[in-house]
Amino acid sequence: MKRNEIWVFFLLPYLLVVGIFSLVSHFNRQAIQQGVETLAKEQLQATASILKDNIKELIDRQVPPSQILERFAGLEDIYFIALLDEQERILDWHSKFEGYLPFSRRYRPAAEFWIIDSPIGSIFNHYSSFTASDGRVYHLYLGYSLENLDRLLERSRRNFWLILGILAAAGLLIFAGIYRLHASFQRASMEAIRQAEEKERFREISGFTAGVAHEIKNPLNSLVLLFELLEKKSPPELARQVERGKGEVQKIAAVIDRFSEMIKPLSLKKETFSFSDMLKEEISNLQALARERGVEVEFNYPGSVPVQGDRLLLSRVASNLVKNAIEASDSGQKIIIKLESRKGRILFSVMDQGRGIAGEQAAAIFEPFVSFKDSGLGVGLYLTKKIVEAHGGKICFKSSPDAGTVFTVELPGGTHG
Repeated sequence: MKRNEIWVFFLLPYLLVVGIFSLVSHFNRQAIQQGVETLAKEQLQATASILKDNIKELIDRQVPPSQILERFAGLEDIYFIALLDEQERILDWHSKFEGYLPFSRRYRPAAEFWIIDSPIGSIFNHYSSFTASDGRVYHLYLGYSLENLDRLLERSRRNFWLILGILAAAGLLIFAGIYRLHASFQRASMEAIRQAEEKERFREISGFTAGVAHEIKNPLNSLVLLFELLEKKSPPELARQVERGKGEVQKIAAVIDRFSEMIKPLSLKKETFSFSDMLKEEISNLQALARERGVEVEFNYPGSVPVQGDRLLLSRVASNLVKNAIEASDSGQKIIIKLESRKGRILFSVMDQGRGIAGEQAAAIFEPFVSFKDSGLGVGLYLTKKIVEAHGGKICFKSSPDAGTVFTVELPGGTHG
């Protein structure tokens, strides 16, 4: 699955879920509002009916209209009440909010019920008429607070945004997890493809190398024997040329041996030995090359560092890295070799001050048959990486052009602490 496809795969269902949730929340709020308004309407109708009967009785008993509403002013949830005559003139009114009666003959709706906004929130209004025994018409105006509904709707809105925020956060977390899983799967797939291609390539190389070794090795051995015979029989003036020819044949044989060695699976002969002692020995063997190139080799180590592994193969790792550093350095430069033991791991690093490794070279530095030196087959670092990984370790490097390179090898072993 491509990256743009995963966006579609995740984004469309996510937007669908958010859309459905928003729609359900909207309809839920509407249902709550309609339900509360219906209850308020029924309650107001019942209250108005009772009030009109009581007011009518009081009017029939000749109680002044200005004294009637005092008896009903404390009704629960009735925020204001007003009694009007036939011409809609206010005869008396009471409100829980002093001086506030939202009534206007000009703007009064024709409907019996309507809702207005006020300083104390939404108010459900009811306006109805009744006739006294003497035939006079009166109007009763009631205001019912919808404060509870407002609070309920506000709580519903807060819950909506809270849940939407949780959904958004959960969606981001899920997407991050899916994206990381997808990226990991992509890397694993690419690595599997690379390994499959590498195996196929080495299968071809292996077949070619085995064929070359088989066809050339025996004639080379015969040539070496012939040159040894010539050394004994040739006159002194030809001895140097015979020796050089023998050396060239031996070089060809060594190249074939290295190719054959590279394609063979490693067979580790593990033993416990001191990595620091082995390293000192390899550095000592390369001191002549270092002096020849005018390069100083500095070795820092904490004493004996035990390791379990194949001494011969690990010595080749150390030799390859130190030799490469010497060959990459110019006269007067220094190579610093460090060895430390940390939490059951050995860290071995070789740092030079040479030319560094360019970006295009770095990508292929551990590839076989890739060499950026004037001489060399390009198998040294490949074999080094192969040996390190066979021991359960890893190798990496950092380099900058004209600022030197440091190779670091991490192996299991050393002391715990």
